[in-house]
Amino acid sequence: MIALTLILCLNSAPTNCHLENVSFDGSVMQCALFGQAAAVQHLQGRPKWHLKRYRCDTRRMSDA
Repeated sequence: MIALTLILCLNSAPTNCHLENVSFDGSVMQCALFGQAAAVQHLQGRPKWHLKRYRCDTRRMSDA
């Protein structure tokens, strides 16, 4: 799986951000095309957070 890295920030404190790695089952090209949609889906049910940035990386996520 490709690593989809999200930078999420609190709506109430936009400078309070953190990284979250989300597994993405597909190629880097698919991640580039559909990564934003996957990030939005990941954020559903988390109304206090917003997506600042995302990136797709060729390093594989660990299975752990």
